[in-house]
Amino acid sequence: MKKLLFKYYIPLFFIFSFAVLAFQYNREKQYKADMLNTLLGDTNDMIYNYFESKDGSLAHIDSLIAIFPHSDIRVTIIDLKGNVVYDNAIQDVMHMENHLSRKEVKLALQNGNGSDIRTSHTNQRRYYYHATKFGNCYVRSSLPYDVNISSLLRPDNLFLYFWLALTFIIAAVLFYISNKFSIKLNREQIEHDAMVRRRLTHQVAHELKTPLSSIIGYMETLHDNPDIAPERQRFFIERSHAQAERLNSLLQDILMLNQINEAPQSVQMEPVHLNKVVQTVLDDVELKLQEKNIEVYTSFGGDIWLKANTILLYSIFRNLIDNAIAYAGENIKINLTLTGEDAKCYHFAFSDNGIGVAPEHLPFLFDRFYRVDKGRSRKTGGTGLGLSIVKNAVELHRGTITVKNKNGGGLEFTFSLHK
Repeated sequence: MKKLLFKYYIPLFFIFSFAVLAFQYNREKQYKADMLNTLLGDTNDMIYNYFESKDGSLAHIDSLIAIFPHSDIRVTIIDLKGNVVYDNAIQDVMHMENHLSRKEVKLALQNGNGSDIRTSHTNQRRYYYHATKFGNCYVRSSLPYDVNISSLLRPDNLFLYFWLALTFIIAAVLFYISNKFSIKLNREQIEHDAMVRRRLTHQVAHELKTPLSSIIGYMETLHDNPDIAPERQRFFIERSHAQAERLNSLLQDILMLNQINEAPQSVQMEPVHLNKVVQTVLDDVELKLQEKNIEVYTSFGGDIWLKANTILLYSIFRNLIDNAIAYAGENIKINLTLTGEDAKCYHFAFSDNGIGVAPEHLPFLFDRFYRVDKGRSRKTGGTGLGLSIVKNAVELHRGTITVKNKNGGGLEFTFSLHK
C-alpha cells in the first residue's frame, strides 16, 4: 500500500502542485505586466488629450513629457498610415521607418492596445513598448527595458517559496501517514492471513479426518477379525479403497488450488482446442451420465481456440458437470452454450434443469469446503473444492464467473474465458 501510494498518488500531488504554482506564477507575471500597461496607457491618454486640445500642435508636447515621473520615457505619435509624426527621442522623424509592422502597433490596431519588448530599430536600445489606437493616430509610450523595469515585471517570489514549503510539508505528512497506514495494513494483513491459514488448516484437517478415520476403522476391523467372512472382507476392502480414492481426490484438489493461488506464474499457457477438451470431459463422465439418465447438449457454433492451460480448462468443465451430476438430480438436461464473444473473451453459459439451491446458499457456492447439504455431499464423495477450483481457474484465465437459479428450476453458471 505504501509503495502504491508513492508510485501513483504522490507524483499526482506534485504534478497538481506545480501546475498550481505555474498558473499562479503566470498570473502574477500578467498582473505585473497589466500594471505597467495601465501606467503607460494612462500616459498615452494624457498625451493624446493634450495633443487634441492643441489642435494637433506638437509644439508643447516636450514640456508635458518633462513633468512625467519617468525622465527616460519615450513617446511616439504615429498616424494611421504608420508614419511617425513625433518622437521625443528622435529629432528627424521623417526618415524613420513605417511603424504599422511593429508588433505593439499591430496589436493596437486589432485590440485597441498592444505591448511588446524588443530592441529599437532606431537607436538600438531595448524598450518595453505600449501603444494605444485613437481615432486619428497611435500614441506609443515606452520605457528602457533595464533592471528597474525587469524587476517590476518579475513576479513576487514570496508565493513561490510559500507554495514550495507547503508542498513539501504536505508530502512529508503524506509520507508519515502512509507509513503508519502501511504498518497497520501489514499487521492486519498478517493477522488476516494467519486466520485464513488456521481456518484452512482446520478445514483441511477436518476433511482429511473423515476418509482417514474410515480407512483406519475398516483396516482395524479386518486386523482384529481374521476369521471374518470373505464377502465381508471384500466389502471392507472396497470401502477402504473408495475412501482412499476420495482422500486422493481431496489432496489433488488442494494441490491444484494452492498452485492457482500461490504460484499462478508457474501455470503454463498454450493454444488449446476447447471443443476437444469438453469432449474429453464428456467421454470421461459418460458412465455417470448414463447412470442418472442425464443428457448434455453443447452449442459452440464452431471451433474455439484459447490460450489456456489444458489441465485447468479440463477442471473447469469437469467440476461443473460433476457438480450437476452429484447435486442436480436424475433425468435432467445440461446445456453448455457459447453465448457470445468480444475482442478479449468468449462468454459461456452452463445450466441444468435440476433442483437448484436455496437463494441463501448462492453467495457461498464458490467458497472452499462449502456444502449446501453436508450429509448428502459426503455420500456423493465430493471434496467441497470443485466450484472453488472452477472460480479460481476462470479468474486465472482472466475471466469472471457468476451463478444464479434459473426460472423454472436448476442452476446457471455464466462465465468468460480470455482468448
